[in-house]
Amino acid sequence: WISKPALVAAVSNAGGCGILATGPLTSDQTQESIQEIRRLAPGRPFGIGATLLMPGAKENAEVALEEEVPLINVSLGKADWIADAAHSYGGKVLSTITTAKHAESALNS
Repeated sequence: WISKPALVAAVSNAGGCGILATGPLTSDQTQESIQEIRRLAPGRPFGIGATLLMPGAKENAEVALEEEVPLINVSLGKADWIADAAHSYGGKVLSTITTAKHAESALNS
């Protein structure tokens, strides 16, 4: 898997915003990865990806919210609860859209 904490931190340290792919991770692994990114790239922006139709995505998103991750990139699911929680601590939500139907759903959520 390519999107590991070291790569995420390197992108963030280079001035970008690295995104951790949480799809293959358990919630414990997601939390450990977020903490490692923070150690490797202190004070730098980063995010996590949450493909909401995947098993474990809800739990990984919950971990990201508990850890107050600055950016959460969501796709394929209703993310209003994620947006509300992230906005409460100043976090941002990016919605990746693959079809016009999904775009309409994202706008209406």
